[in-house]
Amino acid sequence: MKLILVALQWAFFILAGSLVVPISIAAGYDLEGAEALAFVQRTLFVLGIAGILQAWLGHRLPIQEGPAGLWWGVMSLYAGLGIVLFGSQTETLRVMQYAFMLSGILCILLSVFGLIDKLVRFFTPTVIGTYLFLLVAQLSGSFLKGMAGLGQNHDTVQGGILALSLCIILASLLFKKIPVIGQYSVLFSMLLGWGLFAWFGFAEPLPSITQIISLPRIFVFGLPRMETNMIVTVVFVTLLLLTNMLASIRVVQQVLAGQDVSFAENRFKQAGIFSGVGQLLGGLFSAIGPVAISGSAGFISSSKINTRLPFILGSALIVIMSVFPGVTALFAGIPPAVGYAALFPVFSGMLGLAFKEFESVTDKERMFRIVGFSLFTGIGVMFIPPQAYTSLPPFLASFLSNGLVLGAVMAIVLDAWQPRK
Repeated sequence: MKLILVALQWAFFILAGSLVVPISIAAGYDLEGAEALAFVQRTLFVLGIAGILQAWLGHRLPIQEGPAGLWWGVMSLYAGLGIVLFGSQTETLRVMQYAFMLSGILCILLSVFGLIDKLVRFFTPTVIGTYLFLLVAQLSGSFLKGMAGLGQNHDTVQGGILALSLCIILASLLFKKIPVIGQYSVLFSMLLGWGLFAWFGFAEPLPSITQIISLPRIFVFGLPRMETNMIVTVVFVTLLLLTNMLASIRVVQQVLAGQDVSFAENRFKQAGIFSGVGQLLGGLFSAIGPVAISGSAGFISSSKINTRLPFILGSALIVIMSVFPGVTALFAGIPPAVGYAALFPVFSGMLGLAFKEFESVTDKERMFRIVGFSLFTGIGVMFIPPQAYTSLPPFLASFLSNGLVLGAVMAIVLDAWQPRK
């Protein structure tokens, strides 16, 4: 029974962090109804398979694979630009399939030829702490907007939604104090929140689904369309995806070490190879390329669920769920505010992990210089509207508009360049 509950909690955690992106991209590409639901299904299928492969054969750690924020940025950028460049939304999605598959091949080649081993040494406590701080800063805006009901249909704070969100956060904190169920606080707070939102009429009505089973199809939008002008963007995004993956692995390793959990340490090359496999799956199934999610560290730290088996079972549940349209539609109907509120304590706790990394650095003066530059730049970029970058080449726009990535790369460069005592 305990194994079933912890697997369910992993499944709910994966769902809460994975539904917003495919729903948003589907809307951006004018996919509606059954097409939009199928896009969400394929994305969840890819994420579940990628998570299982990584935990089994890749880095062998319980780390969620989620839709890559970098790809979200690129796809959102091309949702408007692609019509001019490629002729239609469908043609743009064919080009995206090509981009994912090219990225997968590059990931595998770079991993096999040792780039991963060279990158690992740059992820010092200063870099990891900066990365975590920027991650929390970037997510905080989305969390607070989501809990206030701001988004698709509302541009003002919704008092009822905000009040219920605060109740869910309070319930999550109370659940954690109860010895028997404290480990499952995310699961119970999400179920409670979902029930409250349905009771007060804030949950969307379920769509009518006639199909019982729908297996994922390959190349839904047609065969991948090769475009040479995408190569620079793909190379750049791939390098940043590998950087993000390494940061996530390092963070989770630190949490597991703090909980005295043994793990396989030097599996970065294998992780890079299966990260490439994940990108290939994203292109093959006309979905979104996945990436390791650093928020897994906060989940493990909060729940103390730190072994691989519950994660693998949770990912398997996501795969099984993805082939049933009715089940996918049911969970896609969870109000975003419920997911944000239930996970609020988990992600806010990651700030503590950042401070622990900073505490372990001996040369504090040097660290403060690096962190100051990186945070000032990364957080500042978060306040610049994305449309301000439309005049730049796509690969530069996706990099400069992402405060987390820009700040983390700056921290890596400064940490490698600044002289050490």
